[in-house]
Amino acid sequence: MNDWLNWAIALIVIFAWIILVYVLYKKGVVKKEGNVALFGPAIMLKTSRGKEWIERVGKHKAWEAYGYLGIFLSFFIMVLVFAMLIWQAYLVMGLPASKAPSPVEALGIPGINPIIPIWYGILGLIVAIVFHELSHGFLVAFHRMKIISLGILLFIVPIGAFVEPDDEELMNTKRIKRMHVFAAGPTTNIVLALLFLVLFSASMVAVAPSHSGVYVAGVGGVNQSSLQLGDIITSINGTEIHTVNDFFNISAPLPGEKVNIIVYRGGLKNVSAVSGVVVMSTIKGYPAYKAGIKPGWIFYSIDGKIIRNNHDFFNALNATKSGEKVNIVLLDQNMSKKNVTVSMSDKYEYYEKYSPELNRDYYKGKGFLGVGAVYLGVSVGDPNYLKNVIGNPYAHANSPDGVFHATMTLIALPFLHLMPFPSEYYNIFTVPFSGYWILVNSLYWIFWLNLMLGLTNLLPAVPLDGGYLFKDALTAIGERLKLKNVDKNAEQIALFVSLLVLVLIVWQFVAPWL
Repeated sequence: MNDWLNWAIALIVIFAWIILVYVLYKKGVVKKEGNVALFGPAIMLKTSRGKEWIERVGKHKAWEAYGYLGIFLSFFIMVLVFAMLIWQAYLVMGLPASKAPSPVEALGIPGINPIIPIWYGILGLIVAIVFHELSHGFLVAFHRMKIISLGILLFIVPIGAFVEPDDEELMNTKRIKRMHVFAAGPTTNIVLALLFLVLFSASMVAVAPSHSGVYVAGVGGVNQSSLQLGDIITSINGTEIHTVNDFFNISAPLPGEKVNIIVYRGGLKNVSAVSGVVVMSTIKGYPAYKAGIKPGWIFYSIDGKIIRNNHDFFNALNATKSGEKVNIVLLDQNMSKKNVTVSMSDKYEYYEKYSPELNRDYYKGKGFLGVGAVYLGVSVGDPNYLKNVIGNPYAHANSPDGVFHATMTLIALPFLHLMPFPSEYYNIFTVPFSGYWILVNSLYWIFWLNLMLGLTNLLPAVPLDGGYLFKDALTAIGERLKLKNVDKNAEQIALFVSLLVLVLIVWQFVAPWL
């Protein structure tokens, strides 16, 4: 319901903006050309102020070296991004429709894209777009081409900045100069992304766990009124908890009995909880769901084996076989015992269908219940591991494959709901000063949006910078090989590749539904 409300509000605001632009155009406030001009449904605010500064900065000879660096870096990244796009198109073919990415995730608009926060997103976009356009301007100035104007692009809020060159002069200048200009913007975004990544990682050095123990990453069932997200569990019934394994293997009492837990929550506190492995979810169409097992119930025994902790639970399930009938005793929300008998599904077949990348040969013939369950109804994590995932994912990346996965983890933090850093987790760490997470979040989103803008602009698709670079490169190769109709052929190939890029992007959202 909230998603529909957000969409409704967004559409109303956009519709109101379009009406406002139309009214301003009819009244002559906004014109097709001029200092306040139309750009589709957006408004361009143009000025000549700042031209002299860009031309003065652009005189430095270092910009020539930067232009060549930009061309080399741009083509290197262009190949990587295009290869990744093809790889993603292949991966999505194995996704079920329920895991299909949403089209709004392809929009880099804060507040519309569900993973981009509004204010951090606006900050990151402003930095990314302003420096992107300034870089184009500096290279235009270096090659002594004309800058017509500078300005801001408005669509409800400022969504961009621009440095407007003389397009005719740019397209008619020497190819290498034009390529310098096109490569400068994305190159600057990539350089800024690396710079802010270093600053972001350095800022995480000052963060330290508030207390020894494991933090609560999720809680449900009977204990959700006792434990909170971000609590650090330090001991259970007098047994100290230092690691996740300590928690999973806790010497717990019988399911349903009370346990005393000491948590760090801005200070050490005693809380009482109900012991046992709690059902968190069931998968429709699989044994637990068919048997009527409900989230919130507690496992008491599986085939007569008492389930005191996660270790007991996994061992009991791993001892079952596909097709085997298994007797399970559970405690419902009133602590009344429920006896159910289930016929186990095949674990290998489930993973092969829904998560083939996680499947293993030894799953063949193993029983599969189709249930998610954890001790106390609490998913836990290691504070030090969390710190490294966020601030230093490359700590144990000892191979190219490790570097790749660390990079993907860093980029995926918003999808993991770890950036912006959740306020519920503030208790887990001590920080140097109040408002520290605002700084950390800002650094991350400037890094993330610069990286995304740089990578996107280097796709070989016109009208992106990468598309024009790709077209010019095709022309240069054709001329070097002394081919006929070089310009026409380069344009046709560039058009074909641009359409291919568009198809590959759309395919990611369509393929899981086919």
